[in-house]
Amino acid sequence: MKSVVRRIGQQLFTALSAKGLAVLVNHGIADEKLKSVYADLDNFCALPEGCQAQYLRDPMSNHGYVRPGMEQFDSTKKELRHSFNITTLSAATMPAQEEVPEFAKHAVPLAHDLTNLSRVLLQALAYALGVPPAAFLACHSGMMQSDGRNPSTMRLLYYPPVPPDDERPRADDVAYTRCGAHADYGTFTLLAQDSEGGLEVKLNGSDKWQAVGHLPGAILVQSGELLAAWTTNLLPALVHRVVVPAGAYTRARGRHCVAFFCHPDADAALPALPLRAPAAPAPPPYTPHAHLTLHHRLLNAAHHLQKRFRETYA
Repeated sequence: MKSVVRRIGQQLFTALSAKGLAVLVNHGIADEKLKSVYADLDNFCALPEGCQAQYLRDPMSNHGYVRPGMEQFDSTKKELRHSFNITTLSAATMPAQEEVPEFAKHAVPLAHDLTNLSRVLLQALAYALGVPPAAFLACHSGMMQSDGRNPSTMRLLYYPPVPPDDERPRADDVAYTRCGAHADYGTFTLLAQDSEGGLEVKLNGSDKWQAVGHLPGAILVQSGELLAAWTTNLLPALVHRVVVPAGAYTRARGRHCVAFFCHPDADAALPALPLRAPAAPAPPPYTPHAHLTLHHRLLNAAHHLQKRFRETYA
């Protein structure tokens, strides 16, 4: 088992250092689990606004529903996106049985699966970076423990169809997108998505947007800002966005995905990493926030995350 994790670590390190992005297959998470939570989120989005309002995101815990417009990455366009953040697995914080009958039944096992997969990847990265795997696990020990000490989040996302009046925009029309350009804030992100497309990335060393194709059953791994700062940009944060696809047929369809944001514990002292040679090609044009570049040996994960939330949420 240790040799398998070491091999995964080397492959993961190679992909993340070269591109900021890796593709996982044979990870053991059934596609049916994803389709179930997609359907549950559709049912939640169909509820009356008054019913949805009782589940709005709690700024302290980051748990709950984020309606379109509450979270903004691109100030020049209207972002069409519903999401439900899950930071605690208590059934009392999920949509009620009479509203979305199996929401908690489907979401909780998937959250456990993605947490366990994250633990494997943390150990793999530790081997690749030359530190004891237990050290990486220790500073991420609170993932999905529902006690507030770790901000890791499973996010269910639904991008609705684009309004028809946007198909022939006039000068005074609002421009739409699905998610503006950004890098994720934590250690890494696991992303499972349906086949509708629209995800674009700027790979390491490139300033051009490239579409990410759909590989059935695959889960993407994306480096986050904390991992980039922690490794002195050896594993750069992946800048990405979700655009509205071209063509009336695809624009009239919704898009679904599940993201698991792996974060360190809020009070974690991240272990210093052995010095490594710079990655090739050169780092991307993305520049980490100043508060991350000042002290890469010891990062206050909670301070970084709360600062980024203040910049993101309206």
